[in-house]
Amino acid sequence: MTRAALAGLLGAASVLGLGCGPALTVERAYDGTVVEGRFVDPEAYASFLRGAIAEAGGHPVDALAAYGEAARRDPSGPEPWARIGDVRCRADPRDRHADEALDHALELDPGYAPGWAMKARCALSRGDTPGARAAAARAASLDPGADGANVLLARTGSGVPREATRDVLVALTVTARDPVVAWDALASWGEAHGDVALWARALRELVRLVPARRETIARAAEELAGAGNIAEAWGVAAAAVDADARPLAGGHPLAARLAVDEALSRCDAVALRRRATRARLPLEEAAARALLAGQPALARELATEVVRADPGARGARLVLAASGPGGDVLGAVGDAREEDAPSSAAALVVFGVALAHATAPAQARATLAALAHEAIVDGDDRVTRPAVELVSRGVLGPDVLPADGAVELAALRGEAPAEGAPSPDPLRLDLRHEYLALSLSHPDAPRVRALAQTLGRNGAADPVVAAAAALVQLAVGAPIPPEMPRALLARNAADPLLAATALRLAERVGDPDVARRAREALMTLGRATPPRPAL
Repeated sequence: MTRAALAGLLGAASVLGLGCGPALTVERAYDGTVVEGRFVDPEAYASFLRGAIAEAGGHPVDALAAYGEAARRDPSGPEPWARIGDVRCRADPRDRHADEALDHALELDPGYAPGWAMKARCALSRGDTPGARAAAARAASLDPGADGANVLLARTGSGVPREATRDVLVALTVTARDPVVAWDALASWGEAHGDVALWARALRELVRLVPARRETIARAAEELAGAGNIAEAWGVAAAAVDADARPLAGGHPLAARLAVDEALSRCDAVALRRRATRARLPLEEAAARALLAGQPALARELATEVVRADPGARGARLVLAASGPGGDVLGAVGDAREEDAPSSAAALVVFGVALAHATAPAQARATLAALAHEAIVDGDDRVTRPAVELVSRGVLGPDVLPADGAVELAALRGEAPAEGAPSPDPLRLDLRHEYLALSLSHPDAPRVRALAQTLGRNGAADPVVAAAAALVQLAVGAPIPPEMPRALLARNAADPLLAATALRLAERVGDPDVARRAREALMTLGRATPPRPAL
């Protein structure tokens, strides 16, 4: 494995690129690609905001009038209709107009989880337990967090809103007399209209105003990451951690790591240390993440600080050995002691990458298997994706991978489950990896179509979603545009999942040039053999 391949593997692990760049603005950008939802009339939102404030103030008649005005100005938006139904039902559970409004909201967007939650609450208030259970189950299936906070379960709509429009919506919110209610309203509006940036902005403001909501907002950050909205997930997680000096009560290990990654994206070592401390994240984990993000100098600085305080910190010593220059990879293994604390999964992975460069895969695997380490956190792309590559090359054992990593490994190898195998448990996978798993096992399932619609706008940017969409097309025999393999490979040839998928597409459409370059990319990354050409 060449040093270029080593850098490529570490580069593939850095979700938004290597090294330190300008601060993220967290404006509706997916890995550098701007994605927009449909146009929204600012006057419609102004009416909706008046309704939310009236509802919070205990004035249902005024709330209904304002929500009705919002619905007239924005007839395709589900949120005003859902609020109308909710307010009516709370005033009179037998009001048939409540059902009509809720049903209309869900006709506009069957994937709008808060609407199903409101429908469940209404059914329960009138004693319809079966109806409440069915609606609540639908809401939970759309939003596993069960808090209405999964923005990609709202529809994306069509059209492109102008930046000036978003500025107007924010201005209306900022000047409202009740800021908490106003930002709540904007969060609901952004969710219902598929505006990830607007929704994330509202969450960041809400957690600043009401730190008691940190748990819910941290979970929302994890869901955003699971749907491929990494920049927004970083910003929301960072806001949740920064809102209070105390650690998040629910733990939220993924949110903690996302908050640290946000600081890494800005090369802000001060914020990184503060968030690692608040989130109870070991500094050696932060050092390893810095190396995975392409910041070896910061990685060495952090790891050195840990080793000086605790010479027995095995994970930090592994990071130092892997970060170079002058790192003694094999020596770092030789001085390991049984009493050393287990290393973080991130430290194991960065050390595994360096060890694979220094020795044969079989020896590297035996060495790594002897190192005690923590488990990889579900949904942690920064660690999971390079771990999948190491497993595919025989450097790590497959048991190190979490559920989402196992799905990526199967896709990388072109392994379809045996006939009759059950569908993956969506509770163990985020939305992207559920989509990828189903592309291998049940590509024609209705759930696949729903996920394609939910994630489709982000598929042009997120590698897992892009690979899943291509694999579905391959599996169901859909026409493959001739330019598709080349475009997929051009996105990032250093990403083994994209390269492997591009190879399969190229072989299907008969593009020998792309097939050759995809094979070369995979061999450069250290793959012993390219993946099987078809599923």
